[in-house]
Amino acid sequence: MLSRNGYVARRKEPFRKRHGNFTIYALTRTSAAVLAELGCSGENMRVGLPATFFVRHELYVTAVLHRIHRDISEAHGKYSFTDSNVQKQNRKKGARAPVPDLSVSLQVGRESIDLNIEVDLGKVLIKKMVRRIAEQAGRKLLLMMCNSETRLRNLLKACPVNSFPWQVNVVFGLLDDFFKDGLHTRFDMISGETARLRIDAD
Repeated sequence: MLSRNGYVARRKEPFRKRHGNFTIYALTRTSAAVLAELGCSGENMRVGLPATFFVRHELYVTAVLHRIHRDISEAHGKYSFTDSNVQKQNRKKGARAPVPDLSVSLQVGRESIDLNIEVDLGKVLIKKMVRRIAEQAGRKLLLMMCNSETRLRNLLKACPVNSFPWQVNVVFGLLDDFFKDGLHTRFDMISGETARLRIDAD
């Protein structure tokens, strides 16, 4: 019914599952406008179906958001996010600087943190990804979420410690670990140390 009336977009993808094709769904601009009238922030919505080439990546980004929602809800906190599409619309005309997949603000009790998240499925060349990391880092803490241990280690090796004065603002973790441990995931730093986010209700 929502789809017939233009509130939800859907598309069958070539992926197969046990009982037929894989179907993805997304809010439309119509439904986003209605939700905005009800008081929902437009920046906290992901609107429109992704291009076929980016479907897998976008599903991972959505899964990261679901895990954040679960953790923050359990801690009785609040969060807000802006995804890459909204960030691109908001940047200055002609700007080409890369934007993260998600810009997230978390708050639990008196603790709060702003961070950027980049979901890396290994499709971008290492050198290009290192440049992207360098251009994003320094503004906020950047969480690099990699889909494999090999990719994570290769990125760490490619980030020269002495040339990255902002290295403390970038941490690397595995997507599978994040889906399991959420905001308590252990992250690796360029320096070789490990780090964890700390947002507790206590």
